[in-house]
Amino acid sequence: MTLAGRLVRLATAPRSAMTSAVGLPLLEVFMTWIVLLALWAAAGTWLLATPVGRQALVDERVRVIESLGGRVTDTAYAQLQAAPPVWVYFTSGGRLLLAPPVTLAVATGLFLWLRRGSGATFGQCLSTSVHATGALVAEQLVATPLHLLRESLTSPFNLAALLPFFDEGSAVARFLGTVEVFGLWWVLLLALGCAAMAGGRARTFVGPLVGTYAGVAAVVAAAVLLTGGS
Repeated sequence: MTLAGRLVRLATAPRSAMTSAVGLPLLEVFMTWIVLLALWAAAGTWLLATPVGRQALVDERVRVIESLGGRVTDTAYAQLQAAPPVWVYFTSGGRLLLAPPVTLAVATGLFLWLRRGSGATFGQCLSTSVHATGALVAEQLVATPLHLLRESLTSPFNLAALLPFFDEGSAVARFLGTVEVFGLWWVLLLALGCAAMAGGRARTFVGPLVGTYAGVAAVVAAAVLLTGGS
């Protein structure tokens, strides 16, 4: 199966796609990884090359500072506008999950979890982790034009945005704001990959993986509230 075919099947036939991914040689895994990162880089470059994208960097930085109880002076704001903090793009909207160190960390975690019971290799775990990021790249490709339209780097696909029924500063809203719909798809793909490696059912792995994802989201939300987030 071609690389394009495997990526399409992550959406149309995820179980088959992840089962196929587990058997790939490392060279194909790295080629897939490079293509996914290149697609993400292209979307980010296009966004940040626009005045709207650069202003969104500033606004996102100000939003985070104020959510943590800080204050941005006029001088500091002018400095941000003069040199928009590009790094903010990588830490907002769920994009941190796409960072190569995170992909490697997830692969390592899967390997340590599965190796005793299934004999899964690190290469298989890395392939699972890499292919699962296809869901996160898809999110960025869809979200990028929405960022331009909304003039904001915040994700339009977090549960707080999709379920706006809670006060913005509440603990529930903070928690929902750290949970991405595409992040849940990512977790599902990881579970399908684990099932392919261990020979079990995906639902066996969904619970622990969703629990871990939700636990990290809860820690982030709690940290914001404890540091003065409104």
